[in-house]
Amino acid sequence: MAPFFSILYALSFLPLLPIVMSRDILPLKSVLSVDDYQRDVLQSAEGTFSCGFLMIYSYAFAFSIWYTKSADKTVVWTANRGRPVHARGSVVTLQKGVAMVLTDYDGTVVWQSGSNSIDVQYAQLLDTGNLVMRNSGGMIVWQSFDSPTDTLLPTQNITATTKLFSTTGLYVPGHHLFHFTDSSILSLIYDDADVHAIYWPDPDGGEYQNNRNRYNSTRMGLLDDNGDLISSDFADQKPFSASDKGPGIKRRLTLDPDGNLRLYSLNSLNGRWSVSWVAILQPCNIHGLCGPNGICHYSPTPTCSCPPGYEMNSPGNWSQGCKAIIDISCSVAQVQPVTFVHLSDTDFWGSDQRHVDQVSFQACRNICQSDCNCKGFQYLIGEGTCFPKSFLFNGRAYPSHFKSARNMYLKISVGMNISGMPVPQSNVLDSRKHNRNCDQMDAEPRELFPVVHKTSQGEPRWSYFYGFAGVIFILEVFFIAFAWFFVSRWELGALEIQAVEQGYKVMARNFRRYNYKELTKATRKFKYELGRGGSGIVYKGTLDDGRVVAVKMLENVMQCEEEFQAELRIIGKINHMNLVRIWGFCSENSYRMLVTEYVENGSLANILFNENILLEWRQRFNIAVGVAKGLAYLHHECLEWVVHCDVKPENILLDENLDPKIADFGLAKLLNRGGSNQNVSRVRGTIGYIAPEWIGSLQITAKVDVYSYGVVLIELVSGRRVLDLAASANEQVHIVLRKLVKMLSSNMEGNETSWVSEFVDVRLSGQFNYTQVRTLVTLAVACFDEERSKRPTMESIVQVLLLVDESCSCNVLRSGSSISRRY
Repeated sequence: MAPFFSILYALSFLPLLPIVMSRDILPLKSVLSVDDYQRDVLQSAEGTFSCGFLMIYSYAFAFSIWYTKSADKTVVWTANRGRPVHARGSVVTLQKGVAMVLTDYDGTVVWQSGSNSIDVQYAQLLDTGNLVMRNSGGMIVWQSFDSPTDTLLPTQNITATTKLFSTTGLYVPGHHLFHFTDSSILSLIYDDADVHAIYWPDPDGGEYQNNRNRYNSTRMGLLDDNGDLISSDFADQKPFSASDKGPGIKRRLTLDPDGNLRLYSLNSLNGRWSVSWVAILQPCNIHGLCGPNGICHYSPTPTCSCPPGYEMNSPGNWSQGCKAIIDISCSVAQVQPVTFVHLSDTDFWGSDQRHVDQVSFQACRNICQSDCNCKGFQYLIGEGTCFPKSFLFNGRAYPSHFKSARNMYLKISVGMNISGMPVPQSNVLDSRKHNRNCDQMDAEPRELFPVVHKTSQGEPRWSYFYGFAGVIFILEVFFIAFAWFFVSRWELGALEIQAVEQGYKVMARNFRRYNYKELTKATRKFKYELGRGGSGIVYKGTLDDGRVVAVKMLENVMQCEEEFQAELRIIGKINHMNLVRIWGFCSENSYRMLVTEYVENGSLANILFNENILLEWRQRFNIAVGVAKGLAYLHHECLEWVVHCDVKPENILLDENLDPKIADFGLAKLLNRGGSNQNVSRVRGTIGYIAPEWIGSLQITAKVDVYSYGVVLIELVSGRRVLDLAASANEQVHIVLRKLVKMLSSNMEGNETSWVSEFVDVRLSGQFNYTQVRTLVTLAVACFDEERSKRPTMESIVQVLLLVDESCSCNVLRSGSSISRRY
């Protein structure tokens, strides 16, 4: 019996261990839950791959597939890249009829798989890393291999529709792309709203120089189990092979954040990866590596530098590149004399404004000097070819012995002293082959909306290609003409026309970049001013699609650029009913503007503190709830934490139904979850609403917004500004608030209730809900705690308010006197 009791004793401890459920199948109507993400996972039969919820930030999860035995849980596929789900309540369900569905904590569908059949019976994670769904006959009706993210696995086909996108530090798709081009060439491409340029294979060479064949239109590729990358466009069917070529090695082909394509091999002993093949041996050939105006050079390792007259936009982050120390843009070019500095063996590839043949050097210089948009020019001595450049991107310094060396002449201000400023040069070409010790060049997050201009030069020209393109163009024209004739004959019905128009409106309403001319027209030359703030002036305007908008023009670009960039970084992530919707932006020459929705009733301050307007109690309570929901979304539900840093009635707008919308993110800072936020300690808000930790220059957290929200609650209940309370007491506002908190805490601890009627706004004439007032005051006192760790979170505040609102659903308004008698 002794061995039996020993086994029972050992088994009694098993529930304490994080045991992973060893299953590779998810049956129909089954779920994977984030609440038990460490154990509730799928694992392939041999244990090579795992699938489930993976934490990417604190309280933020992605539904992913990863290598089980890699040291860092290397992700190979993600369903909801760029849209994580919450740490509680999120689930993946295999539903009948709609296949696999990922829902957030509130039931919002974040992602769902596509399926050609409603007869899905189960999902299965294979040892190839492929997540598949099968029908009752065992046939695959959907697979993750058909929708890769940034990684391809052995046996995963590369087809005409396969696209890999790099992943930025923000865990969203980047600007680098890997796929077959229209010429059937497997390529690496830098792609954003303004630039679409191939950088691998080498664009300076043709297909044959790069050992490619564009006449094969099969568009098929594969990474096999031996480490060979095979593609239909490779000349003589010769693959790219891993340096450790052979079977039995776990591999992955990944488009890394720096834009390079690398083949990795897994060391089964320590779980670490090593590079066994790389697409680009010279990293400076990767587009966008050093950002706008930056120059990549070898010394001997790849290095980013700013040219003379320029400085880094954001120290430590080369994706944002460099900016001119003295601005010579069109807005100041008429009064700013310029000169040119010679950068030998340097070019900004693909940034040509145009090219002029057979001109002298002086003529080329004059072309650039007379054009305020020209930032510099490249001149080919001997050929007499001039390339003015309107935007400096993909800067490279070539070795002096390079056979096609370039010479760049950069336009700078005459008043700029460049003596002593180093000129980036490549003295040593790093021509060694990349081996297993190669690492990534750039792990910094990419700029979400880089200011770049479309290239018009630099891509190879092939007569056959243009001939083929011409034929396609003629066919398209014929097709369009035929379609137009058909439509004009039969005409669209009223409902069809309405649907088409609605579709265009939806497309136009997406976040986009506006040019200065559009916004000048929309605002009637900035005629109607809505208000002024610390970072700029807001104008009312109407877009071409009829939308009424607010256009915020930031003043003094040099001082407001950081605020502008901070707002741009969160624009793509904000979408909440209690936050002002941002439709787009303008970044043209020296102009920096944001285009937001227009909120009809203006700010809470203009209504709450207006003696001629009375906000009823129910409206005030709804405003308190709405503001709390908006801040909770910023703090807890966004991809990254967002701290507003200036919560006050002026930044709370009220729509036609008096529902609140938080506005003005000019002081907002993104805080990487778990990262260092010390640089945010220098932010300052508005006197009366700033938390005590700002005075001591402490690190800023989301609790500064909680403190400011407490001040707003006091003002909603009392109907008076805290600054007015301080003025009447002839004391500093933080001292008055401290005394007020002490008084309110004492009143709530006692049995006397008459203080409530005395504290609530007298204009309400006693028409308020006692329970709701007491709740708001209690929350405000908690928000004022000088020890910020004891302040509640906005998420918990929302829960309390909703609970109180539900318990008071009868909405009976009691007078102050009746309250006193009852309690």
